[in-house]
Amino acid sequence: MRSVVTRVIFVVALVVSVIQTGPELLRHLDWSAYDDFTDEVMEGRTEVADLAFLTSVLEQQGDMPCDVLRHSPMLTLHLYANELLAIRAEVNPFLPSDDPDLSAQRFATRALIEQALVCAPMDGNQWLNLALLSRAMGDDPETTAGFVALSRQYAPHEGWIHTRREQLF
Repeated sequence: MRSVVTRVIFVVALVVSVIQTGPELLRHLDWSAYDDFTDEVMEGRTEVADLAFLTSVLEQQGDMPCDVLRHSPMLTLHLYANELLAIRAEVNPFLPSDDPDLSAQRFATRALIEQALVCAPMDGNQWLNLALLSRAMGDDPETTAGFVALSRQYAPHEGWIHTRREQLF
């Protein structure tokens, strides 16, 4: 009798564990295909043909779970798409543009960054990314300066963020 109860408890615990961790595992597997590609992007890859590969990422709409925004390459790939669309339109990626595809991508990326900041409001890198998009979208300079100030406040001593911030602003 005891062994039956022990087995039932074990099976129930296993089912509860699978229910709780299953969605996270599936999400991880979805994004793991982009890991090597994201590494290349971080090392400086810029090929406009990559836009076709990014289509499935860029088409995802709506609110994203914080886990996806913080632990997947989604934001990096959206920022990369902004750069590629600016190159394709032959415009400076840091300045406003009339290109409709680039403008739409900038709005989508900004929405994702704002969602990420709701999840992690003290992320100095995301404040810096928001400042870059703010300038690229033609926001007033005070708004952009406010985002830079928040980046400085929340990441004052992180060297790589500080270096990017000083190079760009």
